[in-house]
This record gives sequence, C-alpha cells and structure tokens, in this order.
Amino acid sequence: MLAACLALCGLAACDPQEDRDNLPTPLQASALDFSVTQQQGYDNVIYLENRTKGVIPYWDYGTGISNKERDTINIPFAGSFYIRFVAYTSGGPVKDSVQIQVSENDANYFSSPMWNLLTNGDAGKTWVWAMDTPGGAPYGNGSGTATAPEWWKPTPADVVSWDVADDEMTFDLNGAANYTKVTPTGTTKGLFVLDTLNRTLKILGSDISYGASITYVVVTLNENELTLAQQGDGWRNLWMFKRKGFNY
Repeated sequence: MLAACLALCGLAACDPQEDRDNLPTPLQASALDFSVTQQQGYDNVIYLENRTKGVIPYWDYGTGISNKERDTINIPFAGSFYIRFVAYTSGGPVKDSVQIQVSENDANYFSSPMWNLLTNGDAGKTWVWAMDTPGGAPYGNGSGTATAPEWWKPTPADVVSWDVADDEMTFDLNGAANYTKVTPTGTTKGLFVLDTLNRTLKILGSDISYGASITYVVVTLNENELTLAQQGDGWRNLWMFKRKGFNY
C-alpha cells in the first residue's frame, strides 16, 4: 500500500507548496505598457496601442470593445470617458484605465439631419402620442408602405384606455445616445441606436410607449412628427408621435 502511494506521488504533485511555486508570477499593473492618445484637433478619434509583451489585450471604451494590439476608435460624444484596458496573462487578467476628455460631439458622425430632428442635440427633444393626428388614429396598421394606419385604427380613446396617452419620450445626445420615458407610474432610462442609412431605430433598456421591443423602421421624421413602424411581410404596425407642444 505504501509503495502504491509513493508511486502515485511520483505521477502527481503531492506538495501543495511546490504547486504554488510552479504557478506563473502575476503581472503587476505597473508593468503594463500601453497608450491611449487622441488626434490633435479632432479628439473624438482615439488611438489605442498595447506594447505589453506576451499578453492578450482587451479594450473597453463604453461604446464598443476591441482585442487588437493597435486600434483606432471614435467616441462621437462630448464628455469624460474611461478607456479600460485588460491584459490577459498566464497569471490572470491585469487591469488599468485611462480617463479622456472629448471636447464636442463629432460633427461628421452626426452629419445626418435625422440626429437633430430626433434629439435636438444635447438639449433633447420630447415626443408624445399624436392624439390629434388628422388621420384620427395614432396607432394601427396598414399596407407595407403606409405612413398612417389604414386597416385597424384604434381611436384616441383606445390609446387613453391603454394608460399610455400621457407618456413622454425624450431622445438626447448629452454624453451618449440617451432615451428617457416618463409615465404616470415612473421613469425608465435607456439608450438608442439610430441607423440613418437604413432609417431604423432600436431602443436599449426601455421601449417606445406601447412598443413591440423591436428595431423600428423610421417612416416619418420631421421637426414635429415621428412615425415608427414594425415592418412585416406586406404590412406595417404604426406608432405615431408628435413633438411635445405641437398641435395639428
């Protein structure tokens, strides 16, 4: 029996102290060698570079991530941001971060008029149900190209019965693409993704009033009107909103 135990110890490490001695030495944060620099005169553009040997880099800059040794990123919002760097080593992850200041929103990124029409920039823009829309129905469905309900047309009284008629939705670009929904029962906050090329809108962490938690098609967007749609196969569900304070 003793011989068997000795044989097993010969095949496996039987000394816990020896096991600890064989573990890789953890890298200290002070040994990390990386840089975060901003483009002169256009500080929305940031250059990331890892020079720490023998590690796998990971960058988290709030609006995205990267695992490249060198990368160029864009933070389109004005404000203070942390660029977080993680070096994955054989001894475990080692973390550090750099705080940067972006002086203004990126005019190139927000060049589409859709951004300002939806948000009014940093100041924000509040939308409410278009209860007095000339078509008489602020919600409903219709054909695949409809810009207002055609087939099913709930009345404004129906919308009131859903307890959403007094909801307010604000979009702004104050440090992020922010979304705030205020209802009689409380406030929810989230973020939004506006694709100006494909004219779609996605809300993260919340939703439009009486929404379907989907990526919406932006059917109408002007100074006073916002119509969103759930696009089906030859049909649309439509939600119609107006700028708060605007009357038809």
